[in-house]
Amino acid sequence: MNALMIKKLVSIDWYLNRLPLTIYAIVGLLALVLLNMPSIAAFYVGTVLIVSAVIVVGSHLVFVTLVRDRKSQTLAFVMSLPVSFMDYTMAKVITNLVGFLLPWLVLVLGTLMVIHTSETIPNGLMPFSVILLLELFVAHVLVFTVTLVSESEVWAIVVTTICNISVSLFCFFVANLVGIGEHMQATHAVFNGTFAAVIAIELLCIISLITMTFILQSRKKDFI
Repeated sequence: MNALMIKKLVSIDWYLNRLPLTIYAIVGLLALVLLNMPSIAAFYVGTVLIVSAVIVVGSHLVFVTLVRDRKSQTLAFVMSLPVSFMDYTMAKVITNLVGFLLPWLVLVLGTLMVIHTSETIPNGLMPFSVILLLELFVAHVLVFTVTLVSESEVWAIVVTTICNISVSLFCFFVANLVGIGEHMQATHAVFNGTFAAVIAIELLCIISLITMTFILQSRKKDFI
């Protein structure tokens, strides 16, 4: 692979998206402030804002760095460079993973800190929060890998819609898992075998999706 060209492609994507990603991160931080307020309404609004900020960051990255490349002249420019399909794939994977991971980690750590220091939010919500936020990471990886491989705006929209709708269903499912639901209102966080199993499955999904993406992309010969 051409490491120099991969670095340049990633740098361009991050430079072009620096402002919106910063704004999304600020919205997420404001949501953390709402979580820490002694109000049930503020807590729910903050929760919705955090989830929304994470979803929007992922969607923005996918549609700007992948879909728009196909609809604008960006891809034509890339094709004129000494870049292979695997170089392009690696650059987009790094852009989407790291571009999503940085604000995501800030929100995860901030959420855990707010829950741990709050006098009104039970620490028992910490495992559930980690599982939910990691599921949003899985959803982002699924959307951008499907979009990258399919090269289709339609599939990007379909998978994004399905993932967004499934968030509520996933929350309901996890909240009713034995080993998770009964500890959500506890005064201390319970990181048990159920929590570890769910986290392991989510991480396996991320690794599998990325691995399969590189396998499928390696079979392509050009950008057309």
